[in-house]
Amino acid sequence: MNTSLYFGATLALTLAVDTQAATLDEAIREALAHNRQIRISAAQVERRKYEVEAEKTKRLPTVNVSGTAGISLTRADVTFPRGSFGDYAGTGPIPGDDTRVGIPRQLSGFSYSSFSLPLTQQSRIGARIAGARLEVELAANDRERTEHEVVRDVRQLYFASLAAEAAAKATEANLTLAKEVERLASEGLDIGTTLPSERGEAVARRIRGESAVSAIAADRANLREQLNLLLGRALDESFEFVQPAEAFLSDLTLAEMRRLAASGRPEIVAAQLRVQQTETSIRARRAEFIPDVSLTVQHFGFLNTGNLAPSNYAVAGLQVSWEPWDWGRKKRELQSLRSQAEGARLAVEDSQQQVQREASQALRAWEQSGRDVATARAAVVAAQESLRVVRERFGQQAALMRQLLEAQATFETAQEQQVRAEASRGTAWANLQLAIGRK
Repeated sequence: MNTSLYFGATLALTLAVDTQAATLDEAIREALAHNRQIRISAAQVERRKYEVEAEKTKRLPTVNVSGTAGISLTRADVTFPRGSFGDYAGTGPIPGDDTRVGIPRQLSGFSYSSFSLPLTQQSRIGARIAGARLEVELAANDRERTEHEVVRDVRQLYFASLAAEAAAKATEANLTLAKEVERLASEGLDIGTTLPSERGEAVARRIRGESAVSAIAADRANLREQLNLLLGRALDESFEFVQPAEAFLSDLTLAEMRRLAASGRPEIVAAQLRVQQTETSIRARRAEFIPDVSLTVQHFGFLNTGNLAPSNYAVAGLQVSWEPWDWGRKKRELQSLRSQAEGARLAVEDSQQQVQREASQALRAWEQSGRDVATARAAVVAAQESLRVVRERFGQQAALMRQLLEAQATFETAQEQQVRAEASRGTAWANLQLAIGRK
């Protein structure tokens, strides 16, 4: 798992203090082990495996047994006309008179059993088994894609949580500064160096700072619940976040990243499997042109039917089923599948181009995030120094309250931009790892 890479983030380490610290790698491992969406995907893989085993049984003989027993509601009578079996010189007509034979209304019944082994159907069954195996591979690929997406979300939420902690510290510092500026504005108003409107602005900034502290606390709670959901934990469980150690991104060129994306993304594998699925469906459809021939043994048994039916009757041989005229249905279905196969092959090429484009876009976003972080840090340093100078000058009555308020606003804005830049850096890294198919 390639996660200990460069994150130039000056972010806080702690979101909760009552439990053990969890590194990013540990959070990812926990998500892979306990995330419910991943477990659902794994269950789908197992379900598909059982379907393969069920499909294999269709190669084996089928045995059917059925029977009926009861008392007939009506008499089953048969009348044999005089001479229906012949008229002979020595004996005369047989039977000599119209003869009525029936089954008495008593307990009677019949049974039917059959044994059938498919012969020509084996090729079609084999194609269906191959299709079921491809469903297993598709389900496993879906699980892999779910794992990639969950890992990306864990990375994003992890660094968003660190950014929220940094934002909380920044807003607390800004609130302290706002209270100090409000105090100075009140003192200046008393001695006539501050306008009432300037003091009102200082009060408004202090109130806005208090609101920002509450908003950040709510954001941290929301992020914690989202991350706990991904990790399969209770929503209210908290833990410490550890800032990843600084490292540098491996020296991969854009071409190498595109190659990784084209070979490692689950979307490419899924598109290739769909091509194989369509080809397997074509093979199964072709087999439908062959008549169904089965080796069969059938047995009929009758109970208390008198002489109208034999007690046992069995037959063994070949059973043939064929639809010689389908009005071109099978041919058109086969043509439809061939068109589908061509579309699936084009989808593979499109997916390869798409994931390579996403890798390029993610790399550019990652590089830009580094520049944004550097810019934001420089802006914070400059704004902090400017605020320090203005405060000193204000204390020496060499600067106006308006200048102090402007320096305060500039510093707060610079801090907010730095926090957003650091959070965007983590998001860009998570998207880059997903784009090149890494966990």
